[in-house]
Amino acid sequence: MLLTGVDNHIVGLGAFNPETIGKNQRGIAGYEAHLNFRAASMAEIFIENGYHTYITGKWHLGYEANSTPVVHGFQRSFVQLDGGAGHFNELPAIPFRRQASFREDGVPVNLPDGFYSSDFYVHQMINYINEDRSTGKPFLAYLAFTAPHWPLQAKAETIRKYQDKYLDGFERLAQQRQKKLVELDILENSVTPVPYNQDIFRRWSTLSHQEKAYEAKRMAIYAAMIDDLDSATGVLIQYLKDIGEFDNTLIVFLSDNGAEGHQAQETEPLIELATVLGIPCCDNSHENIGNADSFIGLGPEWAQASVGPHRIYKGYPTQGGIIAPAFIRPPTQEGPEWYKGFTSVKDILPTMLEFAGIDNHNNTFKGRSVFPIEGKSIMPLLQGKADTVHANNINMGWQLFTKHAVRVGDWKLLRLPRPYGNNEWELYYLPSDPAETKNLAKQEPERLKTLIQHWEKYQQQSNVIIPELPWYIRY
Repeated sequence: MLLTGVDNHIVGLGAFNPETIGKNQRGIAGYEAHLNFRAASMAEIFIENGYHTYITGKWHLGYEANSTPVVHGFQRSFVQLDGGAGHFNELPAIPFRRQASFREDGVPVNLPDGFYSSDFYVHQMINYINEDRSTGKPFLAYLAFTAPHWPLQAKAETIRKYQDKYLDGFERLAQQRQKKLVELDILENSVTPVPYNQDIFRRWSTLSHQEKAYEAKRMAIYAAMIDDLDSATGVLIQYLKDIGEFDNTLIVFLSDNGAEGHQAQETEPLIELATVLGIPCCDNSHENIGNADSFIGLGPEWAQASVGPHRIYKGYPTQGGIIAPAFIRPPTQEGPEWYKGFTSVKDILPTMLEFAGIDNHNNTFKGRSVFPIEGKSIMPLLQGKADTVHANNINMGWQLFTKHAVRVGDWKLLRLPRPYGNNEWELYYLPSDPAETKNLAKQEPERLKTLIQHWEKYQQQSNVIIPELPWYIRY
């Protein structure tokens, strides 16, 4: 959706991996598990308008030669094709599979000595920009960091900065996050956080001393990864200043989802089993986690704490799963301002096009039929010409596996499987209940009916097919 401004169910990512395509989705356009050509990509549009186009980092939009960055308009690319990988080496995102796949300009490539993901992707991006500076042409640079995606790995010296930071535990961090959000005027002080579900999340007080030490280090590694990413971003910003392009560049920085809470629960037991069976993989001892041969995730407790008062985390259409930090820095911006209204990742492409003075295509691009961009430009808000992006005309849907939701104005309808729901519709009024703690489905039967109709309309327009999944897909 970032690259096209079009719903993922239309542009090929209705299922994000070939193995997650439901049997009732197979052979249907929009469910190829790779970026298709039903929309024009960001890189295609910019290269057609005289820009150099570069990408470094994560791709995860196709593995075959006909679905790599090269065929979607990127002139130069150094990407990891998978959803995740080791940050020091080619450790795959799922243990015991083949090594992670790296490509430069579509050709398989080995990683250089001293590779660390965040640093290298910035370094490579700077190289690409430098190589073409003499042409005088503008550039589009898509820097897709893989940090802080699992496996959690970071520089030892950065981890040490946070070694005593999280010794107070999960619940205390959640309280600190909510307090900070209130101090920054992002949340109202009256927001009731989502209740701590003891059937799902461990309480810090129930952990042994050794378990607390392990968990505190887990979170320290995660924090270090973000610190390293921040430092790497600073290198790129300084480079833009050094070459005199900082004040001529629109910078968009965003995460892609809420905190990750699955991996520690589901992959680490596989590692333990493999160790018992004598299959080498990873050393997840307390002393070794964070290093290149370790493989851990953040875990559900730290993930829930990381999203403050909001509900659940990545992979769920709850607020904790879809709210992401972001900022946009136009050239010569006077100072920081918070915008707490609704925006979507689909709004980024039309914003960039308006900034660059490029016409928004309609239904054709370079002779082929394409879906029109669904997002709305944020530029009027940035220029002080508007107070909102979508006013109250919000109409957005989400679906991942059996979990789905739709938002219309300030109301949100969602349906979740167990253990977080019971596969029945839930209804929330977000201005007074951003943590989704008060299900109003029974109190608002007419509104419930109306939002179900909106969901059905979104489902039809965006080609949403709820998959029939094999038993082993529990994401």
